[in-house]
Amino acid sequence: MKPDSTKMLFAIGITLAAAAVGCGKEGAEDFADGVPQQQDVKLVIPAGASQSSSLTAADGTTAVRGALLGEQAEFYTLTRDITGMVNSGTASVLTLVKTITGYPPSSVAADTAVWGPFTDPLSPNTFRLTVNRLAPGQFHYVLDGRAKTAPDTAFVTVLSGTHNKVDPTARRRANTPDYGNGDFLVDWDAMQTLPEHDTNVGKAAFTYSRLSPASDVIIGVTFTQVLDNDTGKLIDATYGYTSTPGMGGSFDFEQTKDIVMTTAALEQLTVHSRWQETGAGRSDTKITGGDLAAAQATLNECWDSNFLSVYFTTSWADPTKSWGDESACAFVPAVYAAP
Repeated sequence: MKPDSTKMLFAIGITLAAAAVGCGKEGAEDFADGVPQQQDVKLVIPAGASQSSSLTAADGTTAVRGALLGEQAEFYTLTRDITGMVNSGTASVLTLVKTITGYPPSSVAADTAVWGPFTDPLSPNTFRLTVNRLAPGQFHYVLDGRAKTAPDTAFVTVLSGTHNKVDPTARRRANTPDYGNGDFLVDWDAMQTLPEHDTNVGKAAFTYSRLSPASDVIIGVTFTQVLDNDTGKLIDATYGYTSTPGMGGSFDFEQTKDIVMTTAALEQLTVHSRWQETGAGRSDTKITGGDLAAAQATLNECWDSNFLSVYFTTSWADPTKSWGDESACAFVPAVYAAP
């Protein structure tokens, strides 16, 4: 899930810049602050060198494996890969919203601001952003798109949500999170109906909360019928992320897909990862159902502050490939995500 809307952003930016000349709207900043930006929902984990992850059973029928003792931990890499997937899923559409709200709105009423409809001469798409103030610091917003030759009745909603600010009078500072909470739905299926779109399909429903600089960052995502790049099939997945400033964080990930490829039956994969602020962490993975029938598979790996594997054990992917002592783990004992 890696949207590519560079052309779309470029086209909208040109049109908005032209429309903004000599056009200032009183109170527009309050409405522009009523929509989330990428930093509000960005997932952050300690960073190491990137590499692909895989899970491989003894019979070679799957796609995830553990690292070797002293190598970069594969489940640390899996943790980063999943987090990167979620971040990329929001990047383009929230960058599009930020681009739009960087210019004056077309109209501002008592509790409503509208940007657009805007169409670049070289773009086949037209967009319109509407932000409604429900109460001081509480907003609902809708981003609509249509073909530029279509009437306004053809608009479809590609993004909608609510945003609640902790301090209704606070102004957003550049490139810093806005303290508050909210939810939004990205509808890639709706985007597919536009003349110009990326390859993403399905929907992603986000919830988020960050109430102060010292508060936990809590983000949840439910993916519905999105494209799995490994199998080419549509899948559902959920992601839950919590980070405590200065103390590390954790996430739970659940996905239903064909992991054990003996047959086309679908298995359920759950991953629970935890990490300290130093980077040391642990991932506990479980696979159930599908070709495993009543059995279940578990894989556990720990890594140090350099992201090097210090402990690995599995009940399924060749149990002889285990090493280290669990006492070296930053977290003990294993904790699995609830299905």
